Amino acid sequence: MYEVTLKDIAEVVGCSVNTVSLALKNSPRISEATRNKVQKAAKEMNYASNNMARALVLKRTGTIGLVIRNISSLLLTSEARCIEQYLEQNGYTMYVIASHDDLAMEEKAINLMLSNKVDGLILNTKFTDNLPKLERLRAQGFPVVLLSGFDITPKIDAVYPNLVKGAYIATKHLLQMGHKRVIFVAGEDDEAVERDPKYTGYSKALKEAGIEPSGDMVCRLGVNDFNLAGDEALGNLLRKGKTEHAFLVTQDELAIPVIKFLDKNGVKVPQELAVASLDNIRFAETALVPLTTVGFDLRYISHHAIDILLEIINGTRNGETYEDVAAEPEFYIRESCGYYQI
Repeated sequence: MYEVTLKDIAEVVGCSVNTVSLALKNSPRISEATRNKVQKAAKEMNYASNNMARALVLKRTGTIGLVIRNISSLLLTSEARCIEQYLEQNGYTMYVIASHDDLAMEEKAINLMLSNKVDGLILNTKFTDNLPKLERLRAQGFPVVLLSGFDITPKIDAVYPNLVKGAYIATKHLLQMGHKRVIFVAGEDDEAVERDPKYTGYSKALKEAGIEPSGDMVCRLGVNDFNLAGDEALGNLLRKGKTEHAFLVTQDELAIPVIKFLDKNGVKVPQELAVASLDNIRFAETALVPLTTVGFDLRYISHHAIDILLEIINGTRNGETYEDVAAEPEFYIRESCGYYQI
């Protein structure tokens, strides 16, 4: 039986082979009218079934697996959406599973993705436990890219936000404004302090200013949903809000309710307490007090990670060369740090 090609469809529709290819992948670069015309012609010419047969021969499924830490995080869901959109433009469908920072669940998610024959895997994790397995997969030629950075450099390509530098910049800014004690405020789901890259950056800024980090400068809140309801640590947070002069909060989704909680209990930001954070989520600028925060280019991180993954899939990447890209932070100075009051 004659196999219909992209060139055949292009001749029938009256456009280029590249346009046909993109239209069949539902690329937004092609107008809806052209996509519909191409896809209708492909269906009538029985191209779709041939295409599926070709996929079986190539042993590809046209799917990419994404394992992320937390599906409820605004930052991570924004990143997942960037990944999904870019994969769609390149003709791939995305499967996503959240590990909820549970090591056993993360391992299960990886195994599930592999059993479903995904063409590649993108992983956001705080654990190093599964790295040896991922390194073995990569060494065998299976495409894997990390969205996380570690002190060690695994033999896997990685593209991730430079959280150490981000926290360093925010802390240094608070110190330069004259605050000698900056309290590190973290949520229940954050890393243990000694492993948290944000704490590493925070500590570096303090030490450069001649300040030794101490346990009483850390405030950990036992909350998951950021509602700050009935939390035993809130008393400690409120005391520090009344006696200290600056907070570095590990994420915007925690900083925004922290500022609201302090305001309800008589501590005004930024008049009495300076606050800075990380992530630059879409609500940061429109919060009760516009939030001074450090953001990262999620589009760049997502697209670069996928470009690497596609090179591995297509066999155009050196199997013994690994990228470790820590994306540069961008600092957004707003009212919460009190900068505009000086």
